[in-house]
Amino acid sequence: MKPKQGTSSKRRRRSHPAPRPDYLRPEDIPGELDKLFPEDTVYRIAKETGFIKRERVVNPMAFLWALVLGFGTHLQRTLAGLRRAYEKETDERIAESSWHGRFTPALVKFLKACVLHALHQTANDAVRQIDDKLSQFEDILIQDSTIIRLHEVLANKWPAARTRKVAAGIKVSLLISAIANGPKKITIHGERTPEIKTIRVGPWVKNRIILFDLGFYKFQMFARIKENGGFFVSRLKKDGNPLLLRSLKVLGAGRSI
Repeated sequence: MKPKQGTSSKRRRRSHPAPRPDYLRPEDIPGELDKLFPEDTVYRIAKETGFIKRERVVNPMAFLWALVLGFGTHLQRTLAGLRRAYEKETDERIAESSWHGRFTPALVKFLKACVLHALHQTANDAVRQIDDKLSQFEDILIQDSTIIRLHEVLANKWPAARTRKVAAGIKVSLLISAIANGPKKITIHGERTPEIKTIRVGPWVKNRIILFDLGFYKFQMFARIKENGGFFVSRLKKDGNPLLLRSLKVLGAGRSI
């Protein structure tokens, strides 16, 4: 039989509206960056770190964005290319010697201070509420590390581990806060540094839960966390033989352990 006029032999699919993205659109990024780095804040950081002394020589705001955003999707960029990006942003010419003279230890302090400002601002803006079951704790923290490969010319300073050829790498250690929804602390270590040496337990762990993997499994650290009024969650090693003091799981009749 032929289908009736106005109908189709294939089942029509309902069209649903596209879900609203929970991430920034490209056109929203400049505005968000301006909120994160107001011009007066960038100027203040530049003066405090000694990056600028006379504002008429270089614009720290334009310099920051030319340096950070000038890379785009490229892994490498020449100083001349970054200088052209700066001149395009400011519509002003800058001498090559003046541009090269800005890449000093003061610039490193300036960029580091900007990163710290962004981390603190993000942590203050993104505050979450802990579930009622965990309300007795002030925060839930996650400690972990990741390896970042560097150029082989840095192998003498940052030698890589477990490699047959000359290589360099660093271990970036992160302490993530569930309340702030972002990094609480970031430290950089040599790639060969053991995980247990990337964290220092102190009074800051009081009333907080720390989650970590077996790389941080050490009874001495567990004891320091308890002494400072903190708590931790970790997987148990295969050869572990703990003494269970009590169980918080409620089991039905006939299902007791």
